[in-house]
Amino acid sequence: MPKKYKIREKIERNGLILIALFMVMIYWVIDSLSSDQVFARIMIVGLVIVYGIFTQTLINSRKTALEEKERTQKQLIQSEKLAALGIVAAGIAHEVKNPLAIIIQGVDYLKSSTGSDAHLVVVINKINKSAFRADSIIKGLLSFTRQMPIQAEQVEIEPVIEETLSFIEHQLKRKHIKLIKRFSPDLPKVTIDINQIKQVFLNILLNSIDAMRDGGTLTISAEKEGSGAAERQLRITVADTGCGIPTDTIEKVFDPFYTTKDGTGNAGLGLSITKGIIDKHHGTVRIESEADKGTKVIVGLPAGNP
Repeated sequence: MPKKYKIREKIERNGLILIALFMVMIYWVIDSLSSDQVFARIMIVGLVIVYGIFTQTLINSRKTALEEKERTQKQLIQSEKLAALGIVAAGIAHEVKNPLAIIIQGVDYLKSSTGSDAHLVVVINKINKSAFRADSIIKGLLSFTRQMPIQAEQVEIEPVIEETLSFIEHQLKRKHIKLIKRFSPDLPKVTIDINQIKQVFLNILLNSIDAMRDGGTLTISAEKEGSGAAERQLRITVADTGCGIPTDTIEKVFDPFYTTKDGTGNAGLGLSITKGIIDKHHGTVRIESEADKGTKVIVGLPAGNP
């Protein structure tokens, strides 16, 4: 927080006390010119100061209660949105999953019937890869609605990130985006569902690529935070030099169906799913951004066993 805002906050929280002290100073000056009743002056001064402190404390308590109420209301609204999204997503996922399973089975049959036609084998492999990609997205939706259990295992995070980066190599080259990787040595292992965390990184990386319309730099870093065994956390940061997000809309980016990508057909579910997955891993995800100054997405995952 900038220094001037900190000073302003202190004045707001102690305004009545300052006013009381100012009144005391005025009273003391005037009274000292016309009276020698020192004890009476001290009593009055003490009562004014106590009144100021007591009243300011009540106002601060009321203000804190109102702020807490507002936070609770926002959390409740967010929970209701996520619950509604869960019902919709579960229905869509189940409706799509069954015909998709038939498509995958049909592709397997075609693979066994192609013979030696190399071109047909390539086409079928592409269809097969796309079908499994769609199946992975459906599983992500089901996971978001908490109908898919986490299949956690303890792994190193660097290979998970590297494999996810391999999915976006073409987009990076096509948009002339420079990739910078910064991984600290001796990173602790994390207990995660690999496929779900890949989905998290992929959602974040694709958002960064979309934000850099005319090229730029994409930086992904991983480092350890905390020293105690119970406090250790792995922090993964994805930073881009794209268009950024206005500060007044940052708190909305995790809302279901909220998107800043006008006219792209984006459903606005990527970051909602991302937050749902990270929450299930007992981690954290936050965004730092300013319009036209790029964006940082910081993901925190508990190190070691959860």
